[in-house]
Amino acid sequence: MIATANVTITNKLVLLEKVTYLCTVKETMAMGKRIIDIADVFKDKTTVTRDVIADYIRSIDRKASDDSIRQRISRLKRAGLIISVTKNMYVLSKKPVYEHSENNFLKNLGRLFSSQYPEINYCTWSSAWLYDFTIHQPTGFFYVFETEPDMVETAFNFLKDNGYKTFLNPDSQTMQLYVIGQKNPVVVKHLISRAPLVKKKFLSLPALEKLLADAFIEKKLFYFLQGEELKNIFRFSFERYNVNLSRLLNYACRRGLEKELKEFLIQTVPDVNKIISSD
Repeated sequence: MIATANVTITNKLVLLEKVTYLCTVKETMAMGKRIIDIADVFKDKTTVTRDVIADYIRSIDRKASDDSIRQRISRLKRAGLIISVTKNMYVLSKKPVYEHSENNFLKNLGRLFSSQYPEINYCTWSSAWLYDFTIHQPTGFFYVFETEPDMVETAFNFLKDNGYKTFLNPDSQTMQLYVIGQKNPVVVKHLISRAPLVKKKFLSLPALEKLLADAFIEKKLFYFLQGEELKNIFRFSFERYNVNLSRLLNYACRRGLEKELKEFLIQTVPDVNKIISSD
């Protein structure tokens, strides 16, 4: 009898857990639907403020706390439905978030460095990722490896000792004569603090905003992506993907060229002028 009673109690507990789980799932799905509905409500607006979004959330959920509103806005951002322009100002978009293409060379590079220096920040990427946004395909590409300023020379020597063709902070002449044309060359340079990065397992990759800003700023490295091709890169990036304008300009500010990049965007990318002007 005791064994039978225990089985009955266990079955009831399992049933209770299932009911609780299903209720939680239904609540989560309902909440998710309400969050997605926000994008439809404000689809005709060029920009929308945090207060406006918060007022709408409270209109459909009177119990919504400040923390709950903050979480829902974060979900909207992670889903790519809203893009931060400046503090508490957003634009709405249904464009996808940029995804890096698979690259075994970078995987091996990142795995090697992180196994030797697990506590050191770094970022690695391929210049070929920018070519996806150009009309004319450049003849050669190179890899970039960035790390903390006091680790740049160490990283350069470490990668060189492990068989990589490394170049330390090359100028435009070195790029033209020695880097472009090499097979899998790696340019080693210092990583700007608080650069927009994306973590993928052990790999640290640049967010699209960093790729764009570096293409604009690093004229020595990207001497072959200037003029109309640089404009194409920005136009096509904004057309195809979610670009966080606030993150892009903040990173450019850290590099001392926010004003120049902002002027370039206004002249190059449609509708950016309206977004920036509404700041």
